[in-house]
Amino acid sequence: MRVGAIGLTFVLLFPTAGGTEPETGTVCVASRAATPFRGQVVPPVGEVSSGGLQVMVDKRPAVPWPQRESLKIEGLDIRERHLLAVVDAHGKPVESLWFRFTNYNSIQLCMSYDGYQGIGLVEDGKHCPWCRCKHTDSHLPHV
Repeated sequence: MRVGAIGLTFVLLFPTAGGTEPETGTVCVASRAATPFRGQVVPPVGEVSSGGLQVMVDKRPAVPWPQRESLKIEGLDIRERHLLAVVDAHGKPVESLWFRFTNYNSIQLCMSYDGYQGIGLVEDGKHCPWCRCKHTDSHLPHV
């Protein structure tokens, strides 16, 4: 009985690591106002043109490129490979890339696109201030 009580205390004090680790990641898409196209003038208020571009992840529906606020795409399995695509207003691919969270040290990534340098995908953090999604723990769990 004493051994059982000690074991239960141990389990309650030291929960298993697998139960608390996040298994999904996010991609924060920088707004067009934060990352304008080369030569694009961004007005202080009103619409910011994205040229009809949309962003799509895997087989999820395409969503319009965010104008002034970053777009947070959540619920991406960190163990899977994902397809990140920029599509035009008609749903035709403009550019795409495959990525895995395991290739990064974070489960929260930042995406930008400018048409000249293509899709930029980096770890979200202090080195990419153009992504303004709110996150919690950003490190990739050891799997």
